[in-house]
Amino acid sequence: MKKTFSIIACSICSLFILSSCVKTIESSQFNEFRIECGDGTVRSGGIYIPGGIKSDAQLPVIYMADGLVFKDCAFKRMMDSLYECKAIRPVVIACSYENKMTVPGYSIAYRNAEYVEALAKNDNTLAQLFDNHYNFFIGEFIPYIEKHAPVSALPDDRVFFGTSNSADFGLTMSLRNQGLFSEYWCYSPVYSNISEYGMIETPTRYRICWGAKEEIGQFDYFPNLIKDLKKRGADVHSWVFNGGHDREWWKYWFAEELKLRFPYKVK
Repeated sequence: MKKTFSIIACSICSLFILSSCVKTIESSQFNEFRIECGDGTVRSGGIYIPGGIKSDAQLPVIYMADGLVFKDCAFKRMMDSLYECKAIRPVVIACSYENKMTVPGYSIAYRNAEYVEALAKNDNTLAQLFDNHYNFFIGEFIPYIEKHAPVSALPDDRVFFGTSNSADFGLTMSLRNQGLFSEYWCYSPVYSNISEYGMIETPTRYRICWGAKEEIGQFDYFPNLIKDLKKRGADVHSWVFNGGHDREWWKYWFAEELKLRFPYKVK
């Protein structure tokens, strides 16, 4: 039997919609958790909930792969500031933490194997790692967030956010499971081989950017990726920023996209 474990002092369930009565969440929270997955692994993540909302709210949600960046780069402080300045309306951030450990017998991290489908094409071990993570994200992580946080389950209220390898994961997921998310924010994808996929039948929006100082890809891979997605029927907005493969640049553009996608509305 699969079990779910909380690693915070009080139960997540008591804070969100599983409570028997509706409460107002006064201040923002970032609560971490662990999930014992169907493949026997234990994966970790976190949920950011803005303050001033009802515990039964149905908020839009951004599902973030490489979610440790939320902790490492002070995303919570940034989110709180955006709300306090009335730059954005309430949105939940659901963080799936990456595994940075090296795969035994390989020179790559689990994060690479689990996010980049191209690595799994000719290796059964890597293929299994990719499939296990994909099934976790689709079948366990998203349902967990929908059960334990005040979020909407409508695809139009879901956004995916990934950077580098996790951006590749988002691109693959958008083609393998069309209609799961309405929008994908994929910053500086490293290597996405989507040649085996067909047309995009469900309306899907992409926000893709990369740095002018990236070491590879800016003159061939990135422009060709944009053309390929558009040929398949995607709605793509892309831009180039004056930086490299860098978390601070990705954080900046994440904030800018929040302002565009979730502008503050006067009640």
